[in-house]
Amino acid sequence: MFESVMWLVVVAGGPLLLLILMAYVIATRRRPGPAERKESDRATDRLYHEDKG
Repeated sequence: MFESVMWLVVVAGGPLLLLILMAYVIATRRRPGPAERKESDRATDRLYHEDKG
C-alpha cells in the first residue's frame, strides 16, 4: 500500500511541482522599464548608424 501511495506522489507531484515552478518564473520575470527601453533603442540606433557610416 505504501509503495502505491509513494508512486502516486511521485507521478502526480512531479508535474505539479514543475507547473508551480514555471508559473512562479513567468510571474516574477523582470521586464525593462521605459527608461531602459529608450536607452536600448538609442544604443541600437547608434550601432546601425555606425555600421552605415
